[in-house]
Amino acid sequence: MGWSVSVPGIEVSVAAQPERTVVHVAGRLDEDAVVALRQQLADHHRCLVLDFSRVSFVGMAGVALVEAVAEQVRAAGGELEVWGVDDPRLRQMHESGRLRALCRHAGRGAETTAPAESRNRLVMREALAAALRVTGAPMGNAQLLDSASQSLRITTQRGFHQPFLDFFRRVETRAHGSTCGTAAAQRSAVYVEDVRESDLFVGTPAAEVLEDAGVRAVASLPVMTAAGDLAGMLSTHFARPTVWTPEVRRELAYVAEAAGRLIR
Repeated sequence: MGWSVSVPGIEVSVAAQPERTVVHVAGRLDEDAVVALRQQLADHHRCLVLDFSRVSFVGMAGVALVEAVAEQVRAAGGELEVWGVDDPRLRQMHESGRLRALCRHAGRGAETTAPAESRNRLVMREALAAALRVTGAPMGNAQLLDSASQSLRITTQRGFHQPFLDFFRRVETRAHGSTCGTAAAQRSAVYVEDVRESDLFVGTPAAEVLEDAGVRAVASLPVMTAAGDLAGMLSTHFARPTVWTPEVRRELAYVAEAAGRLIR
């Protein structure tokens, strides 16, 4: 059976058998690869197998794709199996009954499910990486909600030094003077095109911190669970005034929504 290259870094081959269809995948299952793989899966609804034994990386977009395909196959009365990958987020899907079968790498079947917090940190780290890619922003951070204190805590970041991280380490979900606190309170995205001219920041301690960090524009998007609860926040920052195009806003919204589907 020959492998056909669909996009750089991934190879896909479909084997249609009488009792099932097996989709063999090799390479990195990142955002670009998911677009190509989604096309291969469009016409397969029953008794589908995803063979990931030659997949070297399963990104957030890849897990979101498996989740969507599982729902599609189940709605059609079929079954979905995933072969050859051991990922805590896919294990959670299997244990919750959303994924019929998960065949893992040899010798790793005895592992227990990763704690929810570790899994959520992984989701947010990949979500931040995706948000920075779609915006081209040099700086950003991801936060998870601490339900006990109702505050957002930074779990991963890119491009910031300690004064910024210390100031925004914990942000109340109704705090004034931050896009993340405002976005959390409103449960909607907040875009600030120029920090120096924004009523949200003018005259607040946060304005000085952002100035010192070289931040002139920021966008914060709440990450909501499937049940509609706030789980965390994604923020991207620019060193110059910035206008986010509708296309970029849609891409950011997709990243936040995908992260919310994976948060547990």
